[in-house]
Amino acid sequence: MRATVLEQEQFDKVLSYTDTMNRAPMYRFMVTLSMKLGLRPIELANMETSWFIGDELQIPHGKSKRGKARTLPVNDDILTQLHNLMGRSKGRVFCNARGDAFTANGISEAMRRLYRLAGVAGSCYSGRRTAATNMVDRGVNIRIVQEFLGHANLATTAAYCAVTPKMLRNAVFS
Repeated sequence: MRATVLEQEQFDKVLSYTDTMNRAPMYRFMVTLSMKLGLRPIELANMETSWFIGDELQIPHGKSKRGKARTLPVNDDILTQLHNLMGRSKGRVFCNARGDAFTANGISEAMRRLYRLAGVAGSCYSGRRTAATNMVDRGVNIRIVQEFLGHANLATTAAYCAVTPKMLRNAVFS
């Protein structure tokens, strides 16, 4: 089943819901990284504070799907949320209530539950798929989107991107 591509209002609803939760900064950061950087559950689960270097998130070799390293830009909002969550602490970013590092399945389940409780049909991959679709909708070259998502195959990237009404209108009338 393909993840749902969401509208900004739906993400806003999910983000608002995170503010009512115990450990709100962690869940808000998890959703933000999913929707802005399109991170996979395995990347969120493995994430360490040391991956944030300046204005980049540097995912090291062996910590992502197929073990590929990749670097993504981050903005002030992401860095502020990291600071709000971690303060001066170092190490694993996402830990469960017992203090153990989340697994990729744990991240996926937490996100699925979060979306459901917020009343939005979505999953961890909704952020990833929405980020890719929004980039293509804004006219970003699909090769850049491929690099952003860390896909080896362009066909995989194309499958992630939904066709929006704006894309169809531009194709027909531009």
